[in-house]
Amino acid sequence: MSSPMNASDERRKVGMLVPPPILLLALIAACVGVQIVWLGGFSYSPTRSVLGTLALIASLALVASCGRLFRKAGTPFRPTAPATAIVRDGPYRISRNPMYLGMAGVLAGLGVLLGSPCFGAALVVFLVVVHFGVVLPEERYLESLHGETYRQYKRQVRRWL
Repeated sequence: MSSPMNASDERRKVGMLVPPPILLLALIAACVGVQIVWLGGFSYSPTRSVLGTLALIASLALVASCGRLFRKAGTPFRPTAPATAIVRDGPYRISRNPMYLGMAGVLAGLGVLLGSPCFGAALVVFLVVVHFGVVLPEERYLESLHGETYRQYKRQVRRWL
């Protein structure tokens, strides 16, 4: 009898380099540290504050709505859990990866809000790592799991935007 797969085993099965929420939190922590220690702290601007806050709220709302859609479809939204369904509603009609776009928006929003160029660099790192280390392996995994259903979805909806 085999034991149930844990998150680390599932991540390896998918071929995922790192779970995106962990990457996001690590990059936020790194940016805050770099900004405080080497770049002299954060600056304030009322305009940046409003724009950054709006971007942050919109990005978090996008991530939350994706989570609700996954729950509604009965499939886990943890990237280390096997997908039991292909979500095609809401933002998934426009992008196959709106949750990751929302996470990228969190970095952009924080960068604007806090006036920190470090978050711009973190955004590039996040997108590159997620594209090559998460999305591409995830697509191969989903195609092997869902076959023609996923291939059809890939033909109909762009990967990013």
